[in-house]
Amino acid sequence: MKLYYWPRTRAFRALWMLEETGCDYELVPVDIRNGDQRTPAFRHINPLMKIPAIEDGPVTMAESAAILMYLADKHPEGKLAPDSADPKRGRFLQWLFFGSACLEPAMAERFAGSKPNTFSFGWGDFTRVTQALQDELARGPWILGDQFTAADIMLGDGARIAVEAGLWERRPPISDYLDRIAARPGFQRALAVDNAQAAALL
Repeated sequence: MKLYYWPRTRAFRALWMLEETGCDYELVPVDIRNGDQRTPAFRHINPLMKIPAIEDGPVTMAESAAILMYLADKHPEGKLAPDSADPKRGRFLQWLFFGSACLEPAMAERFAGSKPNTFSFGWGDFTRVTQALQDELARGPWILGDQFTAADIMLGDGARIAVEAGLWERRPPISDYLDRIAARPGFQRALAVDNAQAAALL
């Protein structure tokens, strides 16, 4: 398994997922400062020239949520996704893709100072996205209740970025959620790798 990666980027969520599954992987640095993502070789992997991306034998793919789902289904022993017969599968998919389809666009809206358009924007607006996630997390401890899943990796990484960027205050239920995330050994291992890579490459 190859993870196309650069430290301090959204590739962290794929790195974290790999650590949670316990599978072997190889980091392939893509220096986004020097334009490595624009090379023909990487554009073949991801035409959008973004990371993360993975290569697993004949499988090559990008998009964070899709990568997390692929890894969860490939490693069912990790119990990072409800199986297809589980009624929770629907909510799992909803919240997994909420991260990229709603949370990140809403954050971009706020960063850019764009005027909200709750009718036309698929995510509604930043306030609506924030409230929906906070309401669900208040039921905790994880987005599906007692089961930690790949959706928590997607949402947890987004929440971490939102707090660090000052978009959200660090208060319950977000602060409690981030504390639970920080206590996970898989997260701690991924963070140690990311920090080591940052020290070596940045």
